[in-house]
Amino acid sequence: MGAALIAAGIALAAGIAMGSASAKAKRARLDYARTKALIPGARKTAWAENLKGLRVVATAAAVLVALAMAMNVIGQR
Repeated sequence: MGAALIAAGIALAAGIAMGSASAKAKRARLDYARTKALIPGARKTAWAENLKGLRVVATAAAVLVALAMAMNVIGQR
């Protein structure tokens, strides 16, 4: 009877450990699926922000080039 109790205790401990590991795995899979679903939206947002920054830099460069050309024309007079 003692060996059966020890075996039952070991089985119970193993069952608790496996149940806990299974719950963690299920939560991890759910988190992975949720995060994977967010990636396309995040990628679109990142590209939009990069293009906004590029537009600002290009506008500033165009203004500086136009200003330099105007100053060159004024200096030639």
